[in-house]
Amino acid sequence: MLQAFKTRAEDGAYLASMRMARITLFTVVLLGITAFGQSQDGKNDPVGLWGTESRFGPLVRGELTLERTKSSWTIRVAGLEFSVPRSGDDVRATFPGGQGELRAKIEDGGQRIRGFWIQPRGNLGQFASPIVLARVRDGAWRGTVTPLDDQFSLYLRITRQEDGSLRGSFLNPEVNWYGRAPWFRVTEKDERLLFTDPSTGKTPFSQPYDRGQRRIDMDFGAPIALTPHTPENAVGYLPRTPAMTYVYRTPLPGHDGWRVARAGEVDVDEERLRAFVGKILSFDPALHDSPRIHSLLVARRGKLILDEYFFGFTADRPHDLRSASKTFTSVLAGIVMDRNRSLRLDTPIDQTRGITLAHLLTHSSGLACDDNDPASPGNEDTMQEQQEQRDWYRYFLDLPVTAKPGTKYAYCSAGINFAAGMTAKAASMELSELFDRFLARPLQMQHYHLNLMPNGEAYGAGGIYMRPRDFLKVGQAYLDGGVWNGRRIVSKSWVSQSTAHQIDVPGNGSDGYGWHRHTLTAVGRTFESYEASGNGGQFLIVVPKLELVVVLTAGNYGQFPVWRTFRDELVPEYVLAACMDADQGR
Repeated sequence: MLQAFKTRAEDGAYLASMRMARITLFTVVLLGITAFGQSQDGKNDPVGLWGTESRFGPLVRGELTLERTKSSWTIRVAGLEFSVPRSGDDVRATFPGGQGELRAKIEDGGQRIRGFWIQPRGNLGQFASPIVLARVRDGAWRGTVTPLDDQFSLYLRITRQEDGSLRGSFLNPEVNWYGRAPWFRVTEKDERLLFTDPSTGKTPFSQPYDRGQRRIDMDFGAPIALTPHTPENAVGYLPRTPAMTYVYRTPLPGHDGWRVARAGEVDVDEERLRAFVGKILSFDPALHDSPRIHSLLVARRGKLILDEYFFGFTADRPHDLRSASKTFTSVLAGIVMDRNRSLRLDTPIDQTRGITLAHLLTHSSGLACDDNDPASPGNEDTMQEQQEQRDWYRYFLDLPVTAKPGTKYAYCSAGINFAAGMTAKAASMELSELFDRFLARPLQMQHYHLNLMPNGEAYGAGGIYMRPRDFLKVGQAYLDGGVWNGRRIVSKSWVSQSTAHQIDVPGNGSDGYGWHRHTLTAVGRTFESYEASGNGGQFLIVVPKLELVVVLTAGNYGQFPVWRTFRDELVPEYVLAACMDADQGR
């Protein structure tokens, strides 16, 4: 349903033509409470806010029990019960009706079974979620299936203009679908609402409208009904409940390894942080190019000092990191190189073309792979939409050569994904297992979901869903020289090498190995930073000089001129300046 509207285009040159975001102050007074419900004239016309919030599965979730006999495994979960043949300590079970798959094995002398639940391919694609089953008696284990929720929200705001005409604007928080037009002229005809794009004169939507039942029917591959909403139940439309006035607050501790503190305790001006959150709350959701920041987290000197969420997102809801996930491939490569000498930066991808792991991690393979060029045969969208070659590693290897390796930067997801495959092969394990064992568990991550390729293997170039608090840990570990809470994750030398300048990025700073580098300016001072970033406004920003780590997640997919301002303007103006203000006030 959503796939037709979900853009996977990463930050590309073609996005540069889109206009810059207009940051417009927005209050409940200006919006008017009546704009959210029945029209002022009481005639049940379509003026107001309409919406729907739906979940479409997957169906398999909750407690899973696994029992072993001499020849089989019996599985019970979500009302299903079936058996599969047993082969040693491995568990490989495909559920009836294509409802998922379990890939796991016995560990720790039988005390637990650890592995992944593979949910069926849906609107969001196919994902692997970690699962741990604890032994409850001899031959029986129990755990919890926690899949990635397939959620879909859609809002429609209709307002009456001074000339009496109606104007409508759509908003979808999950994938930033807004009908492909900033707003539509809305007219009513024969119990339908017609939505006309004023720039083209075309009417792409003609939707059934029931005045009496107060519903607008839509169809996104499955029928949905938009019904009247108020500020209190439109949690995905507004940044936050309008009646609340934000006051800075210390983050709550959790069971995830973070130490928390008030901002003032680590010399950060709390008023600046309060103003940043206030700025986010002021953005008008009706403007299609308005910033849609879903989370804002700040850590300084190893302590979490800000942890705020917006547009219906919460601390325990994993967020799509898009291409910020590429940096995990760099981290894993460093981990494996520390432990296995068969993988090095100069390890070739084959024996003929002179392309190495280093070239893949710096987007300089020289193959015809450029995500910023829709005509490039290696473009990520082209690779993912074609059906002839389901092995994306082979797809990358078959691309023609266009430049000498190391001489030309071209943003290439297929190359980073191949680097992930090389890393997993050197470690002699699946990429998902490598990620879980050497990164997720040491960083005390919770509820993450790995994007899978058509062949069922993890995709190393984007699309991981993760809690923002867990994402922030990667930056903190790097800031601390590769250590998280006293446990070494990756070597200090790889931290330094991978975040150092390795290649220039035309017009956009430089790159290390899987990290982007930028110079940020705040209050007349400059600060070097390195980051993981992805389409829509997914940022993990590390500023070593200020002992600072910042995470933002957002939903401005396909709007590069909007979301780049998060790093270039908002973070310097509010977060970097907050550190400087407090330092100067001591």
